Amino acid sequence: MNNPYAILPDSWTASSSKRGLQLIKYAKGVLDLLKKGFSVQFDQDEAVQCGESGEEVCLNFLSGGTSGQPEFVEHNHGTLQSAVGGLASRIGDQAMNSICCLPLWHVGGWMQLERAWSTGGKIYFCDYRDLKNPKVAGKVSGNLISLVPAQLHELIKSPTAITALSEARGIFVGGAGMNAQLIDVSRSLNLPVCPCYGSSETAGMITLLESGSFLNGINGVGPCLPHAEVRLSEKNSQVFIKCSSLCIRRGKRMFVTNEWLQTPDFGKIDSSGNLTIEGRLDRLINTGGEKVDPSRIEKVLHSTGLIENCLVYGVSDQKWGQRVVALITPADVSLKYLKQEVKKKLQGPLMPKEWITSDRIPMSEMGKPNYILE
Repeated sequence: MNNPYAILPDSWTASSSKRGLQLIKYAKGVLDLLKKGFSVQFDQDEAVQCGESGEEVCLNFLSGGTSGQPEFVEHNHGTLQSAVGGLASRIGDQAMNSICCLPLWHVGGWMQLERAWSTGGKIYFCDYRDLKNPKVAGKVSGNLISLVPAQLHELIKSPTAITALSEARGIFVGGAGMNAQLIDVSRSLNLPVCPCYGSSETAGMITLLESGSFLNGINGVGPCLPHAEVRLSEKNSQVFIKCSSLCIRRGKRMFVTNEWLQTPDFGKIDSSGNLTIEGRLDRLINTGGEKVDPSRIEKVLHSTGLIENCLVYGVSDQKWGQRVVALITPADVSLKYLKQEVKKKLQGPLMPKEWITSDRIPMSEMGKPNYILE
């Protein structure tokens, strides 16, 4: 970046007491600075003080889903603050100082503002790739940072970023599951990773696995935060969520208090309440009458150690209904050798019928794999 640091000017804080105008103007100021190539420091002393008028103000966020068309998810002050309170109950209510690398128009980015406003914290805004820059990396020490797995995967290639991340108070990793290779590397580097689970509808995380448990070899996304409950359906272990941070509406659908939210995910819960997400029902591929879970194939591909990343998906096929396609990085991977290795574990419908190599996996602006490729 041209300038690795810039204070958000007072002129970009609204004088009006109406919370909605304050939030919008503040967010615009941050976004304008980021577009110009700055990183931005948010300080509570210079912050916009919100909620003085007592009026109900709703905020709309773009959904962070990886399948289907994006929709707006609507939250109010109460739902957002409930999510802040749930997290504070788990990690302590001291000031939540954060490094924000996620878009503010998504819940994952905006919640870092809510946490700072509620706890007297500070935020440093930057692009996650700036953590490879020593001037920016030095800001991480003692702070919280939220990343998606693809961002963490990229950062652990940089010694500067690794050093910075190792000094973080905690690294919240959500938005998608971490593959076994990324988990192993993160543990070997002693990174304070905290896998978590949530959605735009729940105002971010509703479960959290603390870094000590992660580094001690426990897998999963942790037990529920105090403001949330999770149950699994008996039929297919589909995940249902009930939480006080549930949104008011998504698209045209309205939600009510204490409603159970049906998710596209399925998983398991162990005796200690730790949730593990095993896949998504809306990603299942129907090929030749068999339903194939692409995440199962991806785990096998990663286990070979021969690839950097992969994405398995289905495309329309006249003979099979759908055929299984494996998109592999890097582009120079030896497909012949890779196929020989995975044949030991993948047979029949699980074996991809089409293989594509590339230098990149298509990602959304939130850094999640883009499953819509047709």
